[in-house]
Amino acid sequence: MKKIACRKAKKEDLKATSEIYIQCLQKDYYFKPEEYLKKLNLMQEVEECQEWLKEDPENNLIFVAEKHKKILGYVSTGLNKEEPLDYEGELTGLFVHPDYQGKGIGLCLMQTGCEAFKSLKIEKFLVYNYRRSRANRFYRNLGGFVVRTETQKPGGMPLITDVFGFQTRDLLVKLEGILNKRNECKED
Repeated sequence: MKKIACRKAKKEDLKATSEIYIQCLQKDYYFKPEEYLKKLNLMQEVEECQEWLKEDPENNLIFVAEKHKKILGYVSTGLNKEEPLDYEGELTGLFVHPDYQGKGIGLCLMQTGCEAFKSLKIEKFLVYNYRRSRANRFYRNLGGFVVRTETQKPGGMPLITDVFGFQTRDLLVKLEGILNKRNECKED
């Protein structure tokens, strides 16, 4: 897939990003309790997203990847509020529509998230990811290192969660090399 454009999300994009979020949870996070996955509500997700953006509009950001005006995925970034606090940022979500996974869109979104951190002078950031998810390998392959492991309980089910640490500048260099070879991303 060539020339995936990433841009800051608009309010009207939140329905599409929430749909992608729900679809990814239902497909990729099949190990979560079935009742939890069935209870996901699109409008509730949109409202929660709007509230999250309002909490800190300077730092809580969402960017979408699109091609031919179709949103293929999104990345969200914010400030880290948990230990270790020397990681100033948190990549709070990176989801690619199930039909477009494995095509480099996640790399483009990760690059866009890193660029947002760089513009905010955030040198290090965290990513929380369930160990059982397919994305766990994605973060490991990008050089993420586990700074801690915790157990989260979505829907009451204990799931091991790896908390990956990244150096913004180092990851940007790595992503630029990968993406230059693939020639897939462009900025709007």
